[in-house]
Formats: sequence, C-alpha cells, structure tokens
Amino acid sequence: MLRQWNDLWCEYKKKNQCDSGILLDEVRFDAPDGVEASFDLMELLEGKVILHLTRRIHIYRSEFVRFLLYHEFTHLRDFIEYPYEKPTLSDIRRRTIREDNVNTASDRSIFGTFGEIHLPQKMNGENNLEGDAGKKLFNYMNTYSEFHACQTALKSVLHSQGKGEMIDVTKNQIPGPFRDISLQRMLSDCLRRAHIAYKKFSAMLVPQLFVIYFRQIMYLFGYLSSFGNDKDILRQSFSVLGISNLEKEYLDVYHALKENDVPAILEYSDMIYRDSYVPFVKDYIRKNYDAGLYTEEELDKITPENYHSFLEMIANRKGGRLWSGRVSPIFGVNDVGKAYGAADPDTIREMLKKSQQLPDGQMKTDF
Repeated sequence: MLRQWNDLWCEYKKKNQCDSGILLDEVRFDAPDGVEASFDLMELLEGKVILHLTRRIHIYRSEFVRFLLYHEFTHLRDFIEYPYEKPTLSDIRRRTIREDNVNTASDRSIFGTFGEIHLPQKMNGENNLEGDAGKKLFNYMNTYSEFHACQTALKSVLHSQGKGEMIDVTKNQIPGPFRDISLQRMLSDCLRRAHIAYKKFSAMLVPQLFVIYFRQIMYLFGYLSSFGNDKDILRQSFSVLGISNLEKEYLDVYHALKENDVPAILEYSDMIYRDSYVPFVKDYIRKNYDAGLYTEEELDKITPENYHSFLEMIANRKGGRLWSGRVSPIFGVNDVGKAYGAADPDTIREMLKKSQQLPDGQMKTDF
C-alpha cells in the first residue's frame, strides 16, 4: 500500500524537477472531517514524513486523487526545499495535543480544502514554533506554499493546454471526487470561502481566522497565476472581498509569488498581517466599544499577539463576562452565525463572467 503512494510521489518529483531522495514513511487514513489530505508541519520538523488522507480516498476518482496529491506533494517539496534554516527540535515546544489549522469540526466543514499543511497556531494561543526561524517557516508555508500548491495542481490538469490558448471557465475542467467541476466553480468557491472567513473574523476577531482568510487568498492567487488576464480578475475579486483599499499590498505579494521572490513574499505578507490586521482591530474597537473603556495610548499598543488580553481587559472594565475567543463580542453566544454571511454566489459568478478580459467566460492560459 505504501509503495503505490510513494510511486505517485516519485512521479511528481520527476515531473516537477524535485531532486530529493526522501520518501513517505507512512500513510494514515485519519485526516479530519473537511480535509482530504495533509502533512503536519510539526511531524515534518520531527523527521516524520506521514501523509494523512481521508478515509474516503479509495472511493474517489483516480484523476481527483492525482490532482489532490499534486497539491499536497507540493507542500512536502516546499518544506524540503525551504531556502532558510529550519527550526531545530530544541526550538519546538513539547506538545501533548496537536492543533489543527481550524479550531472545530464545524469550522472545517466551512473551510475544508482538498489538501493543506497542518500548521501550529500563530498569534492566538500557544505558538509551538518559537523564535524568528519558526515564524518565518510558518509564513513561508502559509503563503508561498499554498500559492505554489494550487498553481502546481492546476497546471497538472491543464498540461494539454498551450500558452495563450483560451479555456471556457464554465465547462468541466477540474477533477472532483466523483465528477469534474468547472474552473468557474472552483474560483467562486475560493472567493466564497475567503469572504466567509473574513466575515467570521470580523465578528470574532480571532487571529487564526485571519490566517485562514489569508490562506484562501493564496489559493485564489495560485489558481489565477496560470492565466494571462489574472490581474483584472484579481481586482474584481478584491472588490467582492471588500479589500480594494489594500489592492497595492496584495498585488505586491502576488507579483512576488509569481516571480518566486521568497524574501519579498515574506516581507509583503508580513506587512499585510501587520498593516491590515492591526489597524482593522483598532478601528473595530473604536466603532463598537465605549471610548471610556480604553485610552488611545492603550489602543496604540495592540499587536496580533496581545489583542485577546486587551479585549478581556475591556470586558472586565465593562463588568461583563470574559470573552473566550470562541464567542462573538458583539452578537453573543447564540448569534455568532449572523456574521458568517458570504457574498452572493451569483454575484461572484457574474463577476467572473463579465470581466472585460473574459469574453464569453473565457480565460487565456499563461504557461
């Protein structure tokens, strides 16, 4: 059984010029609900190459399994080829429970993807990667590797297309578990999930949700990078997501991703975490909390690492319950779902169709 998965991994390495003698140590059919395949970053750092797959993998079409694993194998390749020094085992805190990317099963049902890299929590709660080396690796895997994995998987199924050829986004192009799905649907799902994650973050201000939202943007970037009219679609996507004010910052990241400029990728993505996340939280507090509960000097000291303690301080001053981080500070325990709204799928579909660069819903390949 292990041999067949390693054969596919070796096929991937040959087709993608990956010169590594590393093989899979083990395959486990224990991926959490909502996740089809994954590697655990902490296991990789411990020297364990374990591919986690959904129990349903054996009933999926072979075309989909290949598409899925080309995404996942790209994460493994990126880890192997990481251009900086990796954290050592002495940098990693001893863990008794491994944390998933997403906090709950219900979250995984919303944000679950074909394949992903399980990352330790960042900014919120215990961060198992300590120091600059760990944070840099986290950023690399959450940004460049997600972009690269989506780009590689899509190109693997569009390999028959030549540069400059037109693809109809409304027709079946991408393998699904049981039938093909259209490229339009896949791009629409990327936008929908990013919008849901941002809305959920807006209600709960959990930094991990901002990371999930940012990852969805990386998926969209990776898929669109295969097409010559990508930037026009991206600008419309920013409008749908309500982040047009940060268009330059996101396009800077996108350009660096396409150029494989890892130092710039890390610099720009970190800038987005800092320059969009922190101001958003500050503005949110100003709009939704009585100014008598805090001072501007206190507000200026908010960082992604301490914001949760800040909100608990406000809750204490207000005389209310402490906010656990799992409950909306606005809507209350039973009404968090009000903030989970997504852009109308029809609006997203029309946005993809009506691009001036997409006559009749077509996209031009760029590889």
